[in-house]
Amino acid sequence: MKLKPVLIIIVFAALIGLALYTTQKENEEAESRNETSSENQTGLKPGSLAPDFTLNTLDGNSLSLKDLRGKKVIVNFWATWCPPCREEMPEMQRFYNDFKQKDVEIVAINLAYSETKPEKIREFVEEYQLTFPIPLDEKNTIGKQFRAVSIPTSYFIDTQGIIRKMHIGPMNYDFLEEEINSMK
Repeated sequence: MKLKPVLIIIVFAALIGLALYTTQKENEEAESRNETSSENQTGLKPGSLAPDFTLNTLDGNSLSLKDLRGKKVIVNFWATWCPPCREEMPEMQRFYNDFKQKDVEIVAINLAYSETKPEKIREFVEEYQLTFPIPLDEKNTIGKQFRAVSIPTSYFIDTQGIIRKMHIGPMNYDFLEEEINSMK
């Protein structure tokens, strides 16, 4: 009979120990998840920090996305041979003319690796009288990084460098204005 109370105490102590151990493990796993999520904030989904990049522009300058923090940024992927890209460029230029003084930047990344002749890019820019920066993605590194499989593809990035929206297809002035005005 004396064995039964001792056995109950041992089982009870084991259950308390298991509960404490499980709670400790859950807390450690939660801390680990929090550290991992703060380390991996960069991504392409809305709410993620936009991946940084540095590219040379058509005019020979270097442009880094992180240098544009503090501005609302539209990162647009395009090519001269793309009909929807041709359709949206006049709208983007008109929008840029109206909003560049309001801390808004358009970064129109040309997928230069896909162009038949590099001089076509300059001819296109002159034809459409584009004045926003035109970085050249000559090896498709940034296009791949941003998963710009179909073009035009655009990312709307807020003043903190956070992606707020991704859009596939051509954009018009009203759409650009609505998206920029909806960002902080």
